[in-house]
Amino acid sequence: MSQVYASLNLLKTRLMNWRKIHFYLHTFCRYFLATIIISYAFAKILGTQFTSQPSTYDKPVGLLSGFELTWYYYGYSFWYGLCIAAAQIVSSLLLFFRKTTRIGIVLYLSFMVNILMVDYAYNVNGAQGMATVLTIMALFVFFSEFPLFFKYFYKEPPLFQDQERPNWFNKTSKIKWVYIPIVFIGLFVLLNNLKSKYMGLTQFYGTWQNTNASAPFKRLYFEANNTFKVSEKLDNKIIANGEYSFTKDRILMLGYTNKYKMSPIRMIANSAPDTVKKRLQLSGKYLITATQLSIETDTGKMVFNKVVRR
Repeated sequence: MSQVYASLNLLKTRLMNWRKIHFYLHTFCRYFLATIIISYAFAKILGTQFTSQPSTYDKPVGLLSGFELTWYYYGYSFWYGLCIAAAQIVSSLLLFFRKTTRIGIVLYLSFMVNILMVDYAYNVNGAQGMATVLTIMALFVFFSEFPLFFKYFYKEPPLFQDQERPNWFNKTSKIKWVYIPIVFIGLFVLLNNLKSKYMGLTQFYGTWQNTNASAPFKRLYFEANNTFKVSEKLDNKIIANGEYSFTKDRILMLGYTNKYKMSPIRMIANSAPDTVKKRLQLSGKYLITATQLSIETDTGKMVFNKVVRR
């Protein structure tokens, strides 16, 4: 019997030691998380985070690194950064106090997990390590009280009990087991069909560089939904756009704008732009390979090289 009591006392002592260790670790994590995230919040407010360097603005989008793309995107709107900073400050203040730690850690994880995914998905070097540490520590604080969260979010009764709802609603509530699969399958099939119809990619899809250096336009873009755009020679400004259709060997391009007159990419009429009454811009015989496109019209022949994106 004495051995049993000795074992229980030893177990109790170890549990008390673990509780003490848990207390110190939990407190450290709360204060560390709150302190570090305030620095990130102030960085957004002061403009030292999400700030793109001048060289970034002269790079084509396709050449931007994940870090440059992410920083430019988030820095595009200053007030959006302020909203993130406000959420970070509020969560830090909540974490400083034991009574508000639970709501604070839920708010903290709501943006911290997103930050972690962005850092890894866009390869934001230098930020991944700290984001990982902060997320792990935040999860430790959260799971320290997981039974309470589980009880509140799952075991607690829903807002409206059966006795509060109309009888007919209770009797027909099982319809959701039919409705939910219909929503998932139906919307997936619908959106997949819309994608095939409006975002289908043809053999023309991509960017084509004009091989004629003296031509008035530089690039021809074939895009989704059988649309096209034309950029001018100097600064890649879009000067024409419209829709195209094609057969086995001929292509027809109808444009929306008449701002520029080009040959053979040109607008015929001089009236105001009309997006309903499209006007002929090009009609000719084409020959296309994986790397080159040639279009022969009544006025001449154009040759384009495929621009490969990396």
